[in-house]
Amino acid sequence: MIWNKGKECMSRDELADLQGKRLVSLVKYMYRSAAYYRTKMKNLGMEPGDIRGIEDLGKLPFTTQEDLAEAYPSGVYAMQGRKIAQFYALNQLSGNGMTTGFTQKDLEVWRECMARSLTMANLGKKDVLQTTCRCGESGCLEARCGADKIGAAALPVTVDRPSAVIGLMQKLRVTGIVSTPSSLLRVAQIVEERGLRNSLRLKAALCGGEAWTECIRKKIQEKLGAKVYDIFGLNALTGLGVACECGHQSGMHVQEDFFLAEILDTHTLLVLPGGIEGELVFTTLQKEGIPLIRYRTMHMTKINYAACGCGRTTARIDRICEGTDDVFFIRGNSVFALQIESALAGLYDIRASYTIYIRREHNLDVVDVCISGEQPDRADVVKRVRNAVGSVIGIRPNIRFAQNAAAKKAVWTGRAAGEGSVTIVDERRFFRK
Repeated sequence: MIWNKGKECMSRDELADLQGKRLVSLVKYMYRSAAYYRTKMKNLGMEPGDIRGIEDLGKLPFTTQEDLAEAYPSGVYAMQGRKIAQFYALNQLSGNGMTTGFTQKDLEVWRECMARSLTMANLGKKDVLQTTCRCGESGCLEARCGADKIGAAALPVTVDRPSAVIGLMQKLRVTGIVSTPSSLLRVAQIVEERGLRNSLRLKAALCGGEAWTECIRKKIQEKLGAKVYDIFGLNALTGLGVACECGHQSGMHVQEDFFLAEILDTHTLLVLPGGIEGELVFTTLQKEGIPLIRYRTMHMTKINYAACGCGRTTARIDRICEGTDDVFFIRGNSVFALQIESALAGLYDIRASYTIYIRREHNLDVVDVCISGEQPDRADVVKRVRNAVGSVIGIRPNIRFAQNAAAKKAVWTGRAAGEGSVTIVDERRFFRK
């Protein structure tokens, strides 16, 4: 099934023409309304008239999370009299206070994207959709709105009690589910242990919000007997639904009439052709609240422009499994290495070096902080380090002491206070299957 054939199946030439027109309008809108971007263009000696189509996209400067943080809040909102209908935290778990705003039009775009995504998973008006995102996640709300748009029944629940999730799946004959892969895998394991698979009516699951692998997909499909689709979104753009897999499961179709995707070489900052891995960059062609041009997501993937067997002509991106070397994804939350370094540097009276290990345990991300150096009051150090790191990563880290650490290859090294070092070892990168 295809929700919007007019947009999802248009020719590449028609799509490029539409994207070009929307890009021209977007640049004019941001130049007038977004102070941080107007300054960027002026520093380059550019004016909106310099952009005449999609062929001029490369002339425009990139946008980063640092840009948004520096200009936040007054410099990034670009409403021009438009009213913000909903706010969402850009990084909910870290509690850094930054939010993104959506106008009513932004929300309609989001619902359209979710409607297309749910349809890609072969869900329609006869289905019951269970949304089991973590409590408070924006994707949970808009998955429900997407269900409403296609006429499906929506059932929102939290993931704190997998048994309750399963019970509702049985009682209400749930046929579709939206979840993080780690949460759904926990549910699937319980279903297998209790022999409940035949009591379920589940046919499709859309998983996103965190890095995962093909191995996890296969485990979930085997245990639940349902087809599992990859779905992508970022709160800085629009939540879940920016891209989603169709039944062919050969990459996530980007909603290209709303989001213009590029793949960037992180060293040369040049745009890469299809089939080569690089950093994913997005331009939000229709967003009003906080529009973005050439936003660097810090996600690594490849893009494929070849036609898909489903009939859609939109480009597809591969599953996103890891970020660039200075950003880490922990339980769906993007964390910059410099955020951790800054938090530990604030503990100026603790003379120590830190090695931070990110690993998987029972299919969940776990963080261990290893402290090297003699500490006269270990209990106080544990408390302060745990609070400092936990406030950034959004989960409670494990703390231990050791004379020597960093036995495995580090993926990032920085400095802490007192001439100490901060080393991050992402063990998931060495044991990924």
